Amino acid sequence: MSEDHVIGEKKGNIYYITLNRPDKRNAISFDMLIKISELAEEVVFDPEIRAIIVKGEGKIFSAGVDFNSLAMLVGRFMGDEATGGASIRADIFKYQQYLNRLESIEIPIICAIQERIYGMAVEFTLACDIRLMSDDCIWGMKELKFGVIPDLGGTARLSKTIGQSRALEVLATGKMYDAKTALDWGLVNHIYPKADLFSEAEKLANDIAKMAPVAVGAVKKIVKRGEGVDLMTHLDMEVNLQSQILRSEDFKEGVQALMEKRDPNWKRR
Repeated sequence: MSEDHVIGEKKGNIYYITLNRPDKRNAISFDMLIKISELAEEVVFDPEIRAIIVKGEGKIFSAGVDFNSLAMLVGRFMGDEATGGASIRADIFKYQQYLNRLESIEIPIICAIQERIYGMAVEFTLACDIRLMSDDCIWGMKELKFGVIPDLGGTARLSKTIGQSRALEVLATGKMYDAKTALDWGLVNHIYPKADLFSEAEKLANDIAKMAPVAVGAVKKIVKRGEGVDLMTHLDMEVNLQSQILRSEDFKEGVQALMEKRDPNWKRR
């Protein structure tokens, strides 16, 4: 069923992942998280793909977690008294890893977010690389209203993205915020009129496609994994990855194309 609810499609150098539950406001089940992660990882083996765009079918991007999917876990969680919460932690950790895998692939993931995005859907997009939002979008994280906390990286990634005090406000109040606030706080890179959102996402993906893909992957790795490390370790990451890039076919092609004043023909190797 999750296969119908998550659709992958390749168009040129761009791979599209679509949340396809418009009748349920694209609520995300745990099976859908698995499918999204698997599709993104499969793309790595296609040397033609330069960027991934994630979008939601229909009116809104996503209303967050699918409560039917969550309810299936609640019964097991409530019966966990004897193990001191060990099985709960194992389940949560498992689904955290599916989002962590989105960060680890070396292809940039762009989220085009329209009109509404709540809760677990925010957590999902925080694991991606670039977020674009329609200027009419409303967003927020209401988990504390239900007596729980975001547990798929929502507290960790949100605080790293918008800062601790703003993250505390978002999480502790459960308030809804507008697109301008998302832009001002650094949650999203750009906001666009809803009619232009997907075309702007494609323009950005095509701009990325013009760059050397091996180098793009290296930059993503350095930026993502370098957060929080000391400067010298971060510089070592640059040195080590650059030493690989300078021996790549794409580097030779880039230099040759520059000398011949033509567009490079990247091979992603």
